Amino acid sequence: MTPDKEGLPSDRPSEEEEADTITRETSVAEAMGQVDIPVCVVNEDNDLLVTAESMASCRGAQTIAVVDDQGRLAGVIPMRLLVAELYLRVAPEEFLLGMRAFENIEEFGKISRAQTAGELMQPPVYVTAQDSARDAFVKMHETDLVGLPVVDEEMRVIGYLDRLQLMRLWLDKHRKWAEGRPGHGHRGQASTEGSV
Repeated sequence: MTPDKEGLPSDRPSEEEEADTITRETSVAEAMGQVDIPVCVVNEDNDLLVTAESMASCRGAQTIAVVDDQGRLAGVIPMRLLVAELYLRVAPEEFLLGMRAFENIEEFGKISRAQTAGELMQPPVYVTAQDSARDAFVKMHETDLVGLPVVDEEMRVIGYLDRLQLMRLWLDKHRKWAEGRPGHGHRGQASTEGSV
C-alpha cells in the first residue's frame, strides 16, 4: 500500500506492487523468450549413459524431460539426481553420510538401482505456455527444481523454463515499468527531474 498525501495508508498499490503485478501476470511463453535454453528430452527407455550425454549437450538445462513412447511427458530428472547417480560409485561415502532422513534413504535406493531414465525419473512437473510466471515459480519452489518442461495440451514437451529466465523476466518487466514512469529512473538511480 502507498501512503496518501497525509501519510495514511491508501488502497492504491505501491510502485513496487504495480511492477510485481505486471510480472506475476506475464505468461510462461514470454518468460521463455528471455534466455534461449534448449530443452533436454529423453525417452524413458534410454539408459543413463545416453541420458547423461543428452543432458551434457543441452547447455543451461537443469532438468531433463522424460517422455513415453508417444512423446508425452512421463517424468523429470533434475540434474542433481542424475549427477548423484553417476557419482554413486565414485564417492559412495558421501551418500552414506547423507542418509539421515527417510527421503534420503529412499532416494539412495532409487539411485543405486536405476538403469534407465524411466527408473530414475521423478513424477512429472511442468507448466504450459499459457501459465503465468508466478505459477512457474511456485512449482519450481515447491518441488525444488531449477527448471521445468513446458508442455502443450497433449503433454508433449515444447520448451523449457528455468529460474534464470524468471529472473531475467523480472528484471525486464521492472526496468520497462520504471522507464515508463515520468521522473523515475532505475532502482538505485537518482531522478534527474527538476535538476538544472
